[in-house]
Amino acid sequence: MQKQKLPQRMTLLDRVLCLTAALFGIGAFLFALSDVSDPRNAYPGWVLPFGIICLIAGLTTGSLVTWRGRWR
Repeated sequence: MQKQKLPQRMTLLDRVLCLTAALFGIGAFLFALSDVSDPRNAYPGWVLPFGIICLIAGLTTGSLVTWRGRWR
């Protein structure tokens, strides 16, 4: 007989870490947008792509880990 794996419960710490990752991504993106909107164009060229990557990574991490229990 094989042992059945019990579904893992999401702890409060997991939820806090997911929320932190999502908020970090949103914050980095908004910071990049504020730099890019500077009329003097005094920002490096990597600021906006880095902000977009942080936004995608933060929201993806937050959403995938938060809803992992619903897939089972």
